[in-house]
Amino acid sequence: MDDAAPGGLRLVEEFVNTRSAETATDDVADPAALAGWLAERGLLAEGARVTPGEHRRALRFREGLRALVAVNTGIVIDADPGSGEALDLGALADLGPFAHELALAVDVAAVPPVLVARTTKPLDRALAGFLVAIAEAVADGTWARLKVCRQPYCRWVYYDHSRNRSRAWCDMATCGNRAKARAFRQRGSQ
Repeated sequence: MDDAAPGGLRLVEEFVNTRSAETATDDVADPAALAGWLAERGLLAEGARVTPGEHRRALRFREGLRALVAVNTGIVIDADPGSGEALDLGALADLGPFAHELALAVDVAAVPPVLVARTTKPLDRALAGFLVAIAEAVADGTWARLKVCRQPYCRWVYYDHSRNRSRAWCDMATCGNRAKARAFRQRGSQ
């Protein structure tokens, strides 16, 4: 079974997961890497450039999406950046204004009508595409299955394919086992 999210939600999942808190890696760590990543997925024209300012904005947008998915998962975001939560409360607060700037419209000339970005700026169109995917996922009911790993130092985004939508970790073999071992140790010390 393919473990990835369906449709456009897969791109949201992949984009948020370009940064791994656990391994301290970032697949889009510089403007060229971001441009390449977006171009590989058809979200930006091949050879298009991303400025350093656009890059910073896109990374902030990405962390806002991660926090949005965490809220969707039911995780309370701690405002303390030293909490180890690997979530950024400020990025979530910034996501609203970003989304407002990346306004969407319904293209009634398309059959069937579709949401589209109103901006002509290439990077903003790409970022707006993630918002379109989220709106479509909310409409078709798949948004509720996009979750963030409950392991505080991981926060990987995954799609919950479980029948009862109760999956809590990105991977049972690593994050799930760590959480269960920690709970066992805590019970033993009481």
